[in-house]
Amino acid sequence: MKRLLIILSLLITNEGIANTGDEENLLSRTALEYKKADQLIGWIDSRSKQTLNGTWHYIVDPMDNGLPESIFGGFPKNKIQKDGMELIEYNFEKAKQLQVPGAWNSQDEKLFFYRGSVWFYKKFTFSHKSNSLTHLYFGGSNFRTKVFLNGLSVGEFIGGYVPFNFEVSDYLVEGDNFLIVQVNNFLSKSTIPTQRTDWWPYGGLIDDVYLISTPKKFINNVFLQLVDHETGRVEVKAQGSSNQEGTRLIISIPELGFIKSFKFNKNSYISDSFNINPKLWTPEEPKLYKVIVSTQHDSISDSIGFRTIETKGKKIFLNGKPIKLKGISMHSEPIGIPGPAFSSDHFQDLLETAKSLNTNFVRAAHYPYSRHLAKVADSLGLMLWEEIPVYWNIDWNNSETLDIAINQISRLIQRDWNRSSVIIWSVANETPFSTSRMKFLGKVISELRSLDSSRLTTAALLSGDRGEFQELVLALSLLGVNSPEVSEKEKNIFKSLLSQAGLDSKNQVQFKIEINDPLGDFVDLISYNEYFGWYYSLVFADQLKVKESTLRKLMLELIPAIEITSAFDKPIHISEFGAGAKFGLHNEGKIWSEEYQEQVYRAQLKMILKNSQIQGVTPWILKDFRAMLRPLAGIQDFYNRKGLIDEEGKKKLAFNVLKDFYAEEWGE
Repeated sequence: MKRLLIILSLLITNEGIANTGDEENLLSRTALEYKKADQLIGWIDSRSKQTLNGTWHYIVDPMDNGLPESIFGGFPKNKIQKDGMELIEYNFEKAKQLQVPGAWNSQDEKLFFYRGSVWFYKKFTFSHKSNSLTHLYFGGSNFRTKVFLNGLSVGEFIGGYVPFNFEVSDYLVEGDNFLIVQVNNFLSKSTIPTQRTDWWPYGGLIDDVYLISTPKKFINNVFLQLVDHETGRVEVKAQGSSNQEGTRLIISIPELGFIKSFKFNKNSYISDSFNINPKLWTPEEPKLYKVIVSTQHDSISDSIGFRTIETKGKKIFLNGKPIKLKGISMHSEPIGIPGPAFSSDHFQDLLETAKSLNTNFVRAAHYPYSRHLAKVADSLGLMLWEEIPVYWNIDWNNSETLDIAINQISRLIQRDWNRSSVIIWSVANETPFSTSRMKFLGKVISELRSLDSSRLTTAALLSGDRGEFQELVLALSLLGVNSPEVSEKEKNIFKSLLSQAGLDSKNQVQFKIEINDPLGDFVDLISYNEYFGWYYSLVFADQLKVKESTLRKLMLELIPAIEITSAFDKPIHISEFGAGAKFGLHNEGKIWSEEYQEQVYRAQLKMILKNSQIQGVTPWILKDFRAMLRPLAGIQDFYNRKGLIDEEGKKKLAFNVLKDFYAEEWGE
């Protein structure tokens, strides 16, 4: 065996095998160094495109045997049989097929829980266009992507959900070409999102794949946002491809009779402004204008609405007028269709359902969705919160993790920065306080604001320290000692707690929670996730030795009296509240029933009415969604059941409770 290894090493050292002198490493090739993705191309829907969507072949590769550094040369060269004597242990042409966009978890039942590598193969015909460049564009791929075109390494992208592109003109040939992409959806403590998420970590090419044609000198991206509704001042930031110093960029809005030219500087960049008098975009009248941007070499266009969003003290203002965000949270899963949402039709269905709740706002949690979301929201008049998956406790001290987060927020902003519907960028969800977390998120927010300061910034916060939760227990105890439904044994427990705190049963029941996370200094909107009526009763029951059912009844009684305040002179947004319910389950109002969820909503909405600092609400959540953390057979079945509709779109009782609240009780 030793002699065989030596002979093998001599035979294939010239083919790239690492000659380390270590016989145990003779079967290891040197790993490739992959090129990073190019600067993101914007305005792609006005570009000349060749779609690569549709049927792709795939091979599952849990051991990464197909990488180029494997002993047999890997999959990217797509070796084929010539005379029947070549040892080739894969064949893409005969492999199974998946649809792209899509996720392997929802298309192959054997891959439902799979977290690892899958290789995708697409054969296509290409015809060169003279004096042009071709860019390979991925709308989203989860979560680590290596790209090979005609057997050559194109590059790698790390981080899911957001778009990326490579200029591939020199990789393409006239006629038949083949594209091979390895996608790995494994998550770790150093990835974003982290290894544990309460949503499905779908793997695959989850969004559109295109070949985009541009001139050799092209407009890379343009930011156009109204920053002063009174003067009509629009901020302009434009990035051209290289070597465009002195080139004139012309912006025209035909419906307004507007046309103006600007000049690229030595960095092929423009930072300027202009004034117009548009009809402002609002949820009631979502006016969009065709905007054309051109140079002597290139021309792009988009439909853009103009509006401003800001906070003053504890209020939110749209176009200078106070507004409340009547919202709902959602995940990117279509109604009645498994897997991630990726088309205009998917989001049209979701957002029309959201709008039927009398909403004007949607929180797109907890990661970037397809670009189609914001385009549909623009036309429907729904304001949006968009978010990156900095979720729970991630690797705050890892510089590579920070790079992923900054890359995600940058690409999300650069893709959607002209969408009038997007009024909030969120950088995190439920992240516990630490010094390293503050430094990490401070850098992300700084990058965000350097790209776009025209929108609000937030993060969904947790709040409540030990002292506040002790006060919550005392408030529940005051209710418990006077409740006819509480047993004597439990009353004695409550009396003991009150006595230790120096209180008696005649004290007034009150509970106040102050949101004091220091991240509130960094953001414009104080967003708060709370689950009074759902999770907290479970925690306290174990600690107090009181039945969970007792605490749930008392919590429902207490919720309307809860006062929520903030340490900051800023608006409060309740970014999550809710309760799980299985559609069609009616079990005398017990947990998981539609009636119990309805009770939680009624109590929560009474609380919101009494808290004037609350200026926005996005209950959790529009639709039941897939989650690996939720295995309860017969109820969850790997769905988070907090939706107001189930996965097929059937409405639960709480749906109309929220709908009526927005229509009748919660005014501007």
